[in-house]
Amino acid sequence: MTPNSTDIVNAWNGFATGTAKGYAVDIAKQLGVSEGELVAAGCGSTVTRIDANWGDVISRLEELGEVMVLTRNPSVVHEKTGTFGAVSIQGDMGLVLNGDVDLRLFLGHWGFGFAVEARGRRSLQFFGHDGTAIHKVFLTDHSSSAGFDALVTDFRAADQTAQISVLPPLPTPVTEGDEKVDVENWRAHWRNMTDVHQFHGLLNDFNLGRHQGLRLAGPEFAEPLDPATFQRLLEDASASALPIMVFVGNAGAIQIHTGPINTIRVMENWVNVMDPRFTLHLRTDHLAEMWLVRKPIREGVITTIELYDADQNNFAILCGQRAPKEAENPAWQKLAEGMPRLAHPQSTPAGA
Repeated sequence: MTPNSTDIVNAWNGFATGTAKGYAVDIAKQLGVSEGELVAAGCGSTVTRIDANWGDVISRLEELGEVMVLTRNPSVVHEKTGTFGAVSIQGDMGLVLNGDVDLRLFLGHWGFGFAVEARGRRSLQFFGHDGTAIHKVFLTDHSSSAGFDALVTDFRAADQTAQISVLPPLPTPVTEGDEKVDVENWRAHWRNMTDVHQFHGLLNDFNLGRHQGLRLAGPEFAEPLDPATFQRLLEDASASALPIMVFVGNAGAIQIHTGPINTIRVMENWVNVMDPRFTLHLRTDHLAEMWLVRKPIREGVITTIELYDADQNNFAILCGQRAPKEAENPAWQKLAEGMPRLAHPQSTPAGA
């Protein structure tokens, strides 16, 4: 049954005041609405809708000073503390390369923005056209409240009604069936890569899904690992103070941690990194597959570990910290290559 507007407003007020337990995304799911619709229900009280060219908003977030940025998908939450700066906006593409705040933004997927004051915290929250959370920016004790107020004033939308109209989720891309793929050609082009950023273009050229591309690449380039060893991977990286990169994203944003990880805590189905300026909350019950992936670059090879859910959606990627035009850290490569393998899923499409 579709909830009425009063139910949604009451649910938001319960969340905002802390009388309702749980996260906004879970409360929204229980109601049968998107998180964006739940947040919009606070407009006129604890929420202010903002409306602008999203690149203009991102370019001014430096005025907030220190913040905590959050990007998530259904399987993992990635939080970093730092400051905005070094922002580059080119059309619908945005880059933030300011140390701890390291983001790749796909602004064409951004549909709604809100300034939120809930549970004693102030934040800017951005959602896709379907109401799914894309990126959030929370003030800390060291943030500029004046900067936050100025942004809200400058970008305040004329429409402050307590509801939004969301679109249905985008359809799953249609890719080639295995039997139509020229596998040897796919592997030859993979072998010819000189930069990791060429990989996405190759998937598009061959009309392949990411997981499908790994599977068809064969063990020269991609091998399935035992997903039960993910916690061990983090613990080994922590024990050796190995600097790593952790990528977590959704349709509208990718957020990156670079550096060592220290404190790892396991709570029921969650593996958590609990460091002062980086936290990660990953659902191990969503971790269906873990792949070791090797991509050629001019300096040698980049080794990544990619995590997938039961629907073969990639939800996180880990690799070793590396400066541009430098070879991969051999300590990371040794750690990744030392992870236990599973049998490779064999496929015999017609192009093989």
